[in-house]
Amino acid sequence: MMKVRPSKLLDWPLSKYLILGCSLLVIGYSSSEAAEPLPLTSSYWRDASFQKSFNGSYRIEARIEPSVSTEERGLLVEVQGLMEKGERKSALSKVKGSALTAKSAALKFNLGNLQFEEGELEESIKAYEEALKMYPSFRRAHRNLAMAQVRKGELKEALEHLIEAMQLGDADGATYGLLGYCRLQRGEWASALQAYRMAQLSQPETAEWKAGVAQCLQNLNARDEAVAMLDEVIRQRPEEASYASLQASILIELGRQEEAVKALELPRRLGRLDGEGLLLLADLHLRGQRPMDAREAVDEAFALEQKPGMDRVLSVVASAMMLKDWELAGVLVEKAKPEEGDGPRGLRLASARLKIESKSAVEEGAAELGKLLEEDPTDGLVLMALARHESGRGDAGKAELLFERATAVSETAADAWVELARLKVDQQRYEAALEAVDRALEIRPGGELVAYRDALTNLVEASR
Repeated sequence: MMKVRPSKLLDWPLSKYLILGCSLLVIGYSSSEAAEPLPLTSSYWRDASFQKSFNGSYRIEARIEPSVSTEERGLLVEVQGLMEKGERKSALSKVKGSALTAKSAALKFNLGNLQFEEGELEESIKAYEEALKMYPSFRRAHRNLAMAQVRKGELKEALEHLIEAMQLGDADGATYGLLGYCRLQRGEWASALQAYRMAQLSQPETAEWKAGVAQCLQNLNARDEAVAMLDEVIRQRPEEASYASLQASILIELGRQEEAVKALELPRRLGRLDGEGLLLLADLHLRGQRPMDAREAVDEAFALEQKPGMDRVLSVVASAMMLKDWELAGVLVEKAKPEEGDGPRGLRLASARLKIESKSAVEEGAAELGKLLEEDPTDGLVLMALARHESGRGDAGKAELLFERATAVSETAADAWVELARLKVDQQRYEAALEAVDRALEIRPGGELVAYRDALTNLVEASR
């Protein structure tokens, strides 16, 4: 049988595949994950369109809602007078202290409104629910109960009452907007987009609805349109850094990294960019070969009182290690370490990998990987890291056993099969390598690995 050395054609696609598909498993986090849906900003509850919509709910709509007796109407007139003077606490006390309130759906509803405005969400929810027990088709009570539940984070319950309000004829922009928000948080992008666009018909300038549209478009692969929509939002709300961060994440998905940097610089100059945003900016500077700018953004992030989350830290560590910026990776690991204890597994894995990859303390890093594996023998990321270390030091037997163990873990299975293929190619076991590639393609079809398989198939045939 003739001996055939792996060609450059064979090596290139696999190495590229490993960079794209495997290298971030060093840390276990990706810096290109889609942004989480944004929460409603505190600004929304102070926005003029919301205030107009909410204050309108104090008006009685006799056609579709509970009738009001002469005594109840008199009390409501007194309450309205107190509210016009700005004496909301007195108005709240008057409604709460009246004997009429216990038996009146309309008064319970108004009590809920006053409590909502005072920030007493639990009490307002209870009042709205009591009003609905007395009068189940009370449209405004359904809607305002949903508003209170959204503000409290009870989105599943809020969605039910928003739908009920609409079935009873509510077509207010705030109702549609909050419906879109609830759908967005559930990942129902198309339904959320439809609701947000209905909200925009009557509240076209509400920034939250525009941002909601942008998030839906992002997830429906209409990213250019999403970026354009966020331009409008950012012009309205330059002080809200979350919108700039969202736009930056979409620009990254579009491969427009330098534009993403520009998007983040405005809130940074305003001092509004949080630790997460600053580390995203650091990541972008790294990719743009600007390590000093990246280090500056990292220092700013950790100087804030609210430190960045571990996921984002590990994402930037991964980028720094891919670019062999060992110094910055080390700075990040040290800054993220807790004052006491070992820290989370992801950080410990990053630290161990850094010691090995940078060759600063190879044996120490390997020992740390071994300890992590003892604590959890099924951790695929640790198995992969340790296997790569063994392969690098020339122990192909140990590496193969570790990669095989990693194929049994769903999160690392595809990458482990690819690494096994590479290992077997190095040993000129081409048919075994082809089997490993096929196993990887079963889990993660398509991509660069297809080209590698074609080249490997030719090599197998030539070696027979």
